[in-house]
Amino acid sequence: MSLATLMYHDVVAAGRWDDSGFPGSAAAHYKLDTANFLAHLDALRAAGTVFAEPDAVAGGAFDGCLLTYDDGGASASAAGEAMLQRGVRGCFFITTSRIGTTGFVSAQDLRALRQDGHLIGSHSHTHPANISQLDSKALHDEWRRSVDTLEQILGERVHTASVPGGFMSMDVLRAAEVAGICTLFTSEPTTRDQHSGTCAVLGRYALLRESSPAMAVALASGEGGARLKQWAAWNVKKPLKRWAGPVYRFARARLLHERIQA
Repeated sequence: MSLATLMYHDVVAAGRWDDSGFPGSAAAHYKLDTANFLAHLDALRAAGTVFAEPDAVAGGAFDGCLLTYDDGGASASAAGEAMLQRGVRGCFFITTSRIGTTGFVSAQDLRALRQDGHLIGSHSHTHPANISQLDSKALHDEWRRSVDTLEQILGERVHTASVPGGFMSMDVLRAAEVAGICTLFTSEPTTRDQHSGTCAVLGRYALLRESSPAMAVALASGEGGARLKQWAAWNVKKPLKRWAGPVYRFARARLLHERIQA
């Protein structure tokens, strides 16, 4: 058995995409409306999904289905409660410079999530547009400040993180490792775990605004061609993200804005 990790972001009322997390059409593409999200959880449960315990995953047990949430939007509290009602716990990766600001979790929210058994990890300090393009000093600062902030809030070691925007590189990995990260999640759609130094690198499957409950079940179970389709799309976009830089991000944001307005 391997670990199938699903990547969520914010969960908001339909049409109110800027209520939680980062604003704008590009961010809204990754946000689920509340009814759809609850249907995802219920469908996963009904399918007999074996959920991984997040602390066990952080300890190196890469089995089952793990639910993760990026950015640290204020909706994390509601998402965590909905999971808890169904006996499921997940990982919440936090952009620490946003803690306590409008649309994002507070320090109290994070402590409550942790008390409920969810795992709290880093999503960098400022969520750079492309973390892989930062110089060494800035890159190390992103991870170190984020980890330090979370450890002060939670009163425990923080050793799990996810890479913002999916912009992974060896420099990003090494800087995370120096900051004490032992388990690093990327946006690459794969169940394969890789190890580099003291850090395990794990992929995730993205759930988007239009993703159905059936899609969540297919990605979690590996049935059908959902995983292969996402993997193929990722490998088409990967060189564009790396080399086109701002041009890719501008074109993507423009397209997503047009889709959301349609």
